[in-house]
Amino acid sequence: MTRRQISRVLYMLLFAVLTAPAAAQTPVYRCGPNGNEYSSTPCPGGKAVDAADPRSAEQRRQTQDAARRDAEAADKLAAERRQREAARKPTAGSLSAAAPAPAKAASKPQSKKPKKRKANANVDPNLTPPVRVPGPAR
Repeated sequence: MTRRQISRVLYMLLFAVLTAPAAAQTPVYRCGPNGNEYSSTPCPGGKAVDAADPRSAEQRRQTQDAARRDAEAADKLAAERRQREAARKPTAGSLSAAAPAPAKAASKPQSKKPKKRKANANVDPNLTPPVRVPGPAR
């Protein structure tokens, strides 16, 4: 390797070492009128939030193991359910038996025309209809 190549590799390693912690600690900001929104960029009135995972490596491993066991148990239960459903034969009264197709109506449906209402000469057409307001509880 030439001296230039070695220095280039050293600069790349130095850059990687210096930027790794900065990438892992991206700040999170709590924003919004009620503080219900989160952003990785600062926002007006936003507050920085510590989003670091406080768990130890052992606790993270235990959580991952528990999630894996739960997924395996769910897969096993689903397989058992599918076996039970496949073994069950439909009976005449069950919902899974084929239902007969509904018969078509013999008569044509009648089309109803909406009735026209007569305009009341004493009512202003620009007013909204009256609204019933509930009274006090009895």
